[in-house]
Amino acid sequence: MAEGIMKGFGKRLFYYLVGFGLGCVMVWAMFYRNGDRPAWMPEGRVLEYLETVDVEIDDLLKCKLTCYGIPEDFMNEDFWKNAKVHFKESDVEHRPCPEYRITSTTAEGFELEIYIESCETGETATLRSFEDVSRKDKACECE
Repeated sequence: MAEGIMKGFGKRLFYYLVGFGLGCVMVWAMFYRNGDRPAWMPEGRVLEYLETVDVEIDDLLKCKLTCYGIPEDFMNEDFWKNAKVHFKESDVEHRPCPEYRITSTTAEGFELEIYIESCETGETATLRSFEDVSRKDKACECE
């Protein structure tokens, strides 16, 4: 009798594994095959959105960027690829435009900490402030 139970269990296990394997292949084919899949974690979604929108920079921050020697187009693909969103220091509950603290390194090697306001209903975001973490002691006379 025990022999019959094991034979039935083995058959069920075989069918289960075949179904599981087919399911894995289907998931890979639908989501991972081309490698161009959207982000699904909160950090990835925020960074993916910010990479695609235009970021507005006011005149005071443009002056500070020039003073530090940072190009105005520093938020390029390299910047967003290395970026990290710090949700604990961000104001994600601020409605309608949450503000995020993001740290990253530019292609030129500047280690920046930026605060950016993102209204996800529009096509733009606004740079609120930035700090060059690698050179905190440098002072700029921008008004």
